[in-house]
Amino acid sequence: MKKRFKDKKKKGIAERKTEVKRKQEIPYKSVGLGLLLWLGITWLFYGQGVVHTPMISSGHEITTPVVAVVDFYCENLNETALNKQSATDAVPGVFILEENTIEEAVQNTDNFFNLLTAYHTASSNRQAEIFVELEEVIAGTKIKTQDLISSFPTNGIPALKEEIANGIRSVMAAGVISDESRVNLFNNKNGNTLTIVSSPGNQTRTAMQQDIYSTRTAVWTVTENLNNAAQRKILNRVLPYFIEEDLHYDSKATETARKAAADLVPPVIQKIPAGKTIARAGEKATEQTLMLLNEHTKQRIAEQDLWERALEVLGSSIMLLAGLIATAVILRTTNAPLIHQPDKVLLLIILSSITLGIARLLTYLSISYGLFSHSLLMYAVPFGLAVLLAGILLGGSAAITLGFWCSFASAVLYGEQFNIFALGMIVTITAASCVRNIHKRSSLFRAGIWICAVKVLFVLASAILNRPDMPVMIKEIITSVISGLIVTVMTLLLIPLFEKLFKITTDITLLELSDMGHPLLQKMAIQAPGTYHHSLMVATLAQNAAEAIGANSLLIRVCAYYHDIGKMAKPEFFTENIQHKENPHDELSPHMSALVISSHVKEGLTLAKRHKLPQPILDAIEQHHGNGLISFFYHKAKQAAKEGSGGSMSEVINDSDFRYGGAPAVTPEMAILSLADASEAAARSIEKPTPQKISNLMDEIFAMKIRDGQMDYANLTMAQINVVKQSFIFSLSNMLHGRIPYPKDDDNNTAKPTDPPSPESGKNSKAG
Repeated sequence: MKKRFKDKKKKGIAERKTEVKRKQEIPYKSVGLGLLLWLGITWLFYGQGVVHTPMISSGHEITTPVVAVVDFYCENLNETALNKQSATDAVPGVFILEENTIEEAVQNTDNFFNLLTAYHTASSNRQAEIFVELEEVIAGTKIKTQDLISSFPTNGIPALKEEIANGIRSVMAAGVISDESRVNLFNNKNGNTLTIVSSPGNQTRTAMQQDIYSTRTAVWTVTENLNNAAQRKILNRVLPYFIEEDLHYDSKATETARKAAADLVPPVIQKIPAGKTIARAGEKATEQTLMLLNEHTKQRIAEQDLWERALEVLGSSIMLLAGLIATAVILRTTNAPLIHQPDKVLLLIILSSITLGIARLLTYLSISYGLFSHSLLMYAVPFGLAVLLAGILLGGSAAITLGFWCSFASAVLYGEQFNIFALGMIVTITAASCVRNIHKRSSLFRAGIWICAVKVLFVLASAILNRPDMPVMIKEIITSVISGLIVTVMTLLLIPLFEKLFKITTDITLLELSDMGHPLLQKMAIQAPGTYHHSLMVATLAQNAAEAIGANSLLIRVCAYYHDIGKMAKPEFFTENIQHKENPHDELSPHMSALVISSHVKEGLTLAKRHKLPQPILDAIEQHHGNGLISFFYHKAKQAAKEGSGGSMSEVINDSDFRYGGAPAVTPEMAILSLADASEAAARSIEKPTPQKISNLMDEIFAMKIRDGQMDYANLTMAQINVVKQSFIFSLSNMLHGRIPYPKDDDNNTAKPTDPPSPESGKNSKAG
């Protein structure tokens, strides 16, 4: 304070009076929008209280120990699982008894005995046929057909058939399971209980495993009461072909029953006292660990009073406010004009709200519905979406600033996690670097691939530190790739929307407009070919100069193509289109000629709006002449007035009648276009152009533009203007280069008679 007072005292009176105080304008609208963003994000994040999201999943290594600060209750997953397993094991397997199989076995047995009866009663010829059939029935049993026939006399077959049928029905009704199924289902262990469901009828009964027959024991049970040993031996070998397994394991019904039994088991709840370590550093996180952490957090929140919760929300909101202030400072440092444009600030707010809203939604889905584990959240958040859109719509500095804010706010949301902030910034820098020179929509996929690659590398780097299980790491990689691809697609879909809403013209749109097949350019090439050629020359001239000072060369090139489209309304009134025709201005007064010339700006604006050209092209049409003087007709009017008044200049010529109705250039690109337009047109009037003549002409044009105030709002330094001028001199010197005159061949001026070609010469010419 004292130093400032002494400095003021040292200054003279005149110096103090003429001193201009710097007045810094505060962007109140942008500040208000920033406060609304802060309040909105605070409500979005903490409207339901602080969300505690553990960023660790099963399989991750625990880096810091966690000790319980309150008593809480938690389920013991291991004991609950043991109880459920016991309940599951107690549920018997469900088997379906196929009664149709029983009837098929009885029918096959009856057919066998009927063949034997038929053999005994048949004629000799018929017996031979039945003999063959019997051989087929007992094939593989090692029984001789003649022994079979002799062992079963005719008189004993009916009673034996009835006895065997009843025996089959009895044993198969109890249930038959093959030896193979018995090994697969019970491992040859006895004591298992089975639930048997009869089909059809769905009658249910319970049986012990030892009461169920195998195929072998079922046959022995059927034949054990036979007195004839020969018959018993033969039937023991034949009946296994008739008696089949009729109990079939129903895995689906069994699993349903066991699941229902497991669901009825109550969880084993245990008390965890305060002071007990619930997560140890260096150990792998398990489902039990995650449940302990979750229940501990819930209990700690439940024991907080309203004041403590409010303080926690207040602390988090202050963190967000600090991050927002830092973001504003970064934006003011890197792109100060942007902070004074409320519409652009609103766009940044919308983009950040989309990203942070998706982050909050993912958190809600993870906590409420468990759609994916918490460790995947950071890789699912679309950090690149806001950055890509901001980079394409507003430039790299805005993209990096917005990426910083989204990364910082996401880190606060997930509990001040540094790794989330680091991932967000890495994605931000990658995305901002990729969109610097994007001129095609397809190029966005390349940016998306780079974002996916960076995320995958981050997953691998984190895996070195946290050492997660392989399935967890694979899920993180897949989530990163899917998130990157979704970001790319969403960017492609949202670019046209934001271009339309905020009237922003991206390089992608400009490149599409640079197509020389555009209807306006094609029409100009036909109706006003001189103007078309002039526009191409101005585009080349301006583009080179823009690249020399770091301006937007693509924007200025496209604007140069369209800046004179208004001349198509009256092309014959402009010098470049007159060529060798009569000059229509000879029949007009200077005032009328100036009016016709200046009208091409208005006509151009009307035509551009009709074809829905973007705002930068409208600005180029309006500003490429600014409110400059139409000097040729102004001086012509002065000369006419002087001659008409006998040299007394009694008639006063108002120069405002000879000025264009546009506005001076307000950006470097429009200023360069204005200078290029005037320079290219004037350079055409130089006779035998040389670099020195071109340089002198450029000095005059640039000095005239500056004196006339056309560069006052262009945000160009004198050094940059000089660079532009030197670029024009170099480009025009090459455009207007001379050529060596070709010498005339006097010997060929005299016409010579033409002899008819000979056949030989025709052959020689064909051979050549």
